[in-house]
Amino acid sequence: MAKYLVTGIAGFIGSSIARELVNRGETVRGLDDFSTGKWANIEEIKDSLDFRGVSLLDQPGLASACEGVDYVVHQAALPSVPKSVAEPELTHAVNVNGTLNLLLAARDAGVRRVVYAASSSAYGNSEVLPKHEGMIPRPISPYAV
Repeated sequence: MAKYLVTGIAGFIGSSIARELVNRGETVRGLDDFSTGKWANIEEIKDSLDFRGVSLLDQPGLASACEGVDYVVHQAALPSVPKSVAEPELTHAVNVNGTLNLLLAARDAGVRRVVYAASSSAYGNSEVLPKHEGMIPRPISPYAV
């Protein structure tokens, strides 16, 4: 059986993914620093998780979290366009450098695959709907980057 690491597990999407994995009988490790996530989102599956209170900026914590993991489902981020404009350095550190930290930890641990979720805000104010991955990114905020 595979072992999954879900980052941002206490967020809406991360917790939904984790709940489905647990319901399928998979082994799930969760990672969240609760900067935006909520404990209530994982309360019902907490006893089925190997939970780690780790930030994407904690390189040793990420290395430990990736040990023995087959797949990483990366949902952790600091969301919010307005917050990213107000605090661009923090947004960049967590969302960009933090993702790089996770990718390096996954590589070093021999993780088989990392599945990454991004935001449609990367496409800017395009009038094309629905947005799709074939579009050229035109970010207009630090969050979108």
